Amino acid sequence: MSQYNATQLQTIEEINERIEALEGVCADLVSDLRQCDVAQAKVAVVPRPKIDEEDTEPDRIEPEHFSGAEAFDRALFALTDWYGDGQHSTKAVARTPGAIVVCCDETKATMIQRRVAQANALKDQVKERIPKLGNRNDRFELLHSHHHMLVTLQLIRHYTVLPPKPVIQSLSYTWGVKTEIKSVTVEEVCKRIEAMAQDAPPETMDRAQWEWNISKELNRVKSLPASTELRQRRELVVRPMVNIRRHLSAAERDARRERWEKEKKFDQPVTLREAHTPLIVLNPSLPVKIGQLGVYDVNERKKRAKRGGRKTTDEPISWLLPVYPVKPQA
Repeated sequence: MSQYNATQLQTIEEINERIEALEGVCADLVSDLRQCDVAQAKVAVVPRPKIDEEDTEPDRIEPEHFSGAEAFDRALFALTDWYGDGQHSTKAVARTPGAIVVCCDETKATMIQRRVAQANALKDQVKERIPKLGNRNDRFELLHSHHHMLVTLQLIRHYTVLPPKPVIQSLSYTWGVKTEIKSVTVEEVCKRIEAMAQDAPPETMDRAQWEWNISKELNRVKSLPASTELRQRRELVVRPMVNIRRHLSAAERDARRERWEKEKKFDQPVTLREAHTPLIVLNPSLPVKIGQLGVYDVNERKKRAKRGGRKTTDEPISWLLPVYPVKPQA
């Protein structure tokens, strides 16, 4: 008799169907891109931590850079690179920031955009179904029994295609380093701790010890006044980012100049986003300047100014979660 219930088994079948469909769409996308004329191709391969090294944040990250035909091949590989290789940790995703600039007829360009939209929709459908597989252990076991060495985040992350309009001026790359901070209530924290009771205990505890610790931490949090201001503080993994800058028309430049004269401010024609997979730039009317991702150095990070606003205490309210009380205002 299966250890999984009917909903879990049905869900994994639905996920399998969508991954199979995604593989077909991506194969067609790669085929379409290979039929295009390649105007530019530049990518950087970010080194991945080896197994057992994923919990140590590196002091320095030196990307390996490629251009031309090799960059194009690596970009296409990155679009379907969803599995671990046995040497590197599957807890850390592979990252290949960069861009390929391709030229093709209008029919082919439309097809490429359609395939990207189809692929992203299938990725979203997989992502939506994963929570239905059960707790963290069930999710891992069900996914990996059907898709050995699957790196889920690599599977579900979106592709980005940049059409001819708006006209892209440049793509510049940098490292994103920040701490995610959001407000949470005492009630929300209690619900999260209660849900953790369903997870497998840490290696250092048996089930009884784990449940005792959950109960103890839950009582500790419940003893706090309901009005206690709390912040969830999570240090995000350093990641490559891309600034997508578009060309301004003459009318836009004039409007921007007028706003500056009146208000001493204007909007930058730039979009910032994570750069895990290569961008696909279709039929640009002007040359696109593609920058290079530099070296990440933790010492440079420490020089950054600290975030302003309300401060939190140094100690979390529970060792189970990175949630901190807000310090009272002076």
